[in-house]
Amino acid sequence: MFNGADPGESHNEDAFNKAYENNVNVYMIFSANKSGEYFGYARMASRISGEPVSFGSAAESEETKAFGIPQSIPTPATETAPKGHIVDDSARGTIFWEADLSDAEAASPTTESGEDGDRQHWGRQFKIEWVSTARLPFFRTRGLRNPWNANREVKIARDGTELEPGIGRRLLQMFHRPPLHAQPAVPVFNVYHS
Repeated sequence: MFNGADPGESHNEDAFNKAYENNVNVYMIFSANKSGEYFGYARMASRISGEPVSFGSAAESEETKAFGIPQSIPTPATETAPKGHIVDDSARGTIFWEADLSDAEAASPTTESGEDGDRQHWGRQFKIEWVSTARLPFFRTRGLRNPWNANREVKIARDGTELEPGIGRRLLQMFHRPPLHAQPAVPVFNVYHS
């Protein structure tokens, strides 16, 4: 199981492919920096292969809609905001705007220059099967620690951090428990017999 899954980096792609080849199931748990929650988890359903997917090509593809891949819509710079893009992730019910990289950051290996201009890449394509798109706030995972990540709480992880299997199973089970506020209130009484 991988926490904070982002296969966009080549070392993550290698680790994910190796895990896929050597295990029956590989689960990816998704979150975003500073969100305070997980957004769901998915089972890896194919190896990572093929050409890199850029924001521009993903936004134009009907196939991305069918697989629930987030759409990216470029936005021009204005008086009050830099150039950026709107990310529409309908599969998870989220939409947000993100500023494009600065010129210094755009020179990094994750961008490609060509006829279509600079494009940021998500990584290479692979299939996943969403198991849960339920949100899981980090406070519900408090105390759950990953011995494979210096025994840090599971919420503290970099992209592609592998979880110890027992801890991973416990984390996945939490997605299927009702939220604490959704549980009916049950009166509790102390009964004394004399």
